[in-house]
Amino acid sequence: MAGGLLIVTSSHAAGAAILQSCPSAQQLQPEQGAHASLVTQADGTRMRLFVSAAEQPGCRGISLPVPTDAIAAIHPVSPAAASALGDMVLLQGPEKEGRFLIGSASGTAAASSRRDALSPMPLRENLLPGMTVRGFGVEERIRAQISDGRLRLQCAPGSKPAGVMLSAPWTLTQAQAELQLKAAGSGRYEVQVQDAAGAAGGSALALGHLEAESRREQRLALPRAGIDRLRWRSFSIACPMEKSELLIEDMRLLPRATPGAGAPGRSTWIWQPADWHQPERAFAHAERHGIRTLFISAPVKEGAVAEPARLSAFIRDASRRGIEVWSVDGDPHMVLPGEHAASVRRVRAYAAYNRSVPPEARLRGLQFDIEHYLVAGYELSAPALDRHYLALAAALHRAAAGLPLEFVVPFWWADKTELLKSLAPHASGLTVMDYRTDPEQILRFGAPFLDWAASHNKRVRIALEAGPVDAEWQRRYVKAADGELWLVRLDQTPVLVLLKQPQAAPAGVQAYRFVSDRLLDGSATTFHRDPARMLRLLPSLEADFSAWPGFAGIALHELK
Repeated sequence: MAGGLLIVTSSHAAGAAILQSCPSAQQLQPEQGAHASLVTQADGTRMRLFVSAAEQPGCRGISLPVPTDAIAAIHPVSPAAASALGDMVLLQGPEKEGRFLIGSASGTAAASSRRDALSPMPLRENLLPGMTVRGFGVEERIRAQISDGRLRLQCAPGSKPAGVMLSAPWTLTQAQAELQLKAAGSGRYEVQVQDAAGAAGGSALALGHLEAESRREQRLALPRAGIDRLRWRSFSIACPMEKSELLIEDMRLLPRATPGAGAPGRSTWIWQPADWHQPERAFAHAERHGIRTLFISAPVKEGAVAEPARLSAFIRDASRRGIEVWSVDGDPHMVLPGEHAASVRRVRAYAAYNRSVPPEARLRGLQFDIEHYLVAGYELSAPALDRHYLALAAALHRAAAGLPLEFVVPFWWADKTELLKSLAPHASGLTVMDYRTDPEQILRFGAPFLDWAASHNKRVRIALEAGPVDAEWQRRYVKAADGELWLVRLDQTPVLVLLKQPQAAPAGVQAYRFVSDRLLDGSATTFHRDPARMLRLLPSLEADFSAWPGFAGIALHELK
């Protein structure tokens, strides 16, 4: 027995479905393929999970106490993801031909285990609800509390320093920024900032004074030097020596662009060579939207750039117009070790092309949009595939021979701090797919990457989506004795089995019962239905992001 289910050897319960794992090269019958799922293993080989009424030779399987037609879908998850499901499971995916297809699964316990570093301090949001307050001073002459997102501070008269320290598990932004406070009350208060070294030595850096009686928003600039922002510990507010009261209704950190500095030019992609073969249309589009960088697909055949004369003419024309041209390539399967050599040959072909043409006809850089997390069953072999990704990045960097090399990454990689740290030596910068339409989310999700750029002296573009995005359903399930969703194990692989109807779970199997669903129509991800709104938002977003020295502009995907 394994997890309460029968390991198939030569027989199984009559009519029961068998969940099996086989090498992907094996052919499946139509009824088997209806519930099939591929798993990419660490060495690049693939296994296929499927449900069948009959055993498949050379496969491992477990018998499920339901018929095959009772099963709607299967979805393998990693052991770590399975242990993080908790009391509630969210399934997300499209519906095709009346069938729900599981694209991803997450649980209530996942959020606490996801991040391996401190979170960045949120920008343009009231900080007080997320902070803790602690008083200081030997005379114990202060009373303070945070409630309803407000700080109330009462200071008794005294002769010794006293006040409060406001802290949270955050890092301080690397952007030029200022602390905005909306306050009322009486007295004049000194505001300071402290890092880990200051906390250890009992010192802090003064930001300025807060005049409580002014009853207006006041802004205090963060210093450019003198504080380790990655090791921020607290803001402090020191009381005056006389009796006073202070109410801070709102406290937030605002990015501040360098006065007089214009936003970097925008960029976009031309995925089909036929589109840049019509240069006037491409350049008119660029001129209309302030685009100064074009990422184009430049085919390579037999180790050399195809049609080098046409590419050279296009880049020369772009150069005369003040537009840079980069190549762009990418496919999730580039991450597999057997595919690395082909990708390296592409880079060598671009480098050879640049050596053969004058400066005004050269590619200004190379971009790779690999997205290896889209490889089937990625999460089961994620650590190994991430290592393959870094090995590929290093090989591409060596082959680039000094050409700038940029990688396209998703915004949720902000949680993969070690991966980003390891990628830095091989990348000149990143383009972050910050695919959201809420400007607050765009800023929040982009900020960690711009902090990364400042820490590693790199450049980062923030990409927004204007193309169509398929609608998906999000289904919610809660832990129960019986339900439509079971978590079973096939050898060491946890598999979610979605049933058409609730069923009592056998021993050793956790069940989850369906409680609700909602349609995600893509409006939170793409500006496709309202590109004019995106264009209206660009100036304010560019102003905010320009507070970081490494901001390389906004990239517009699929803007027509």
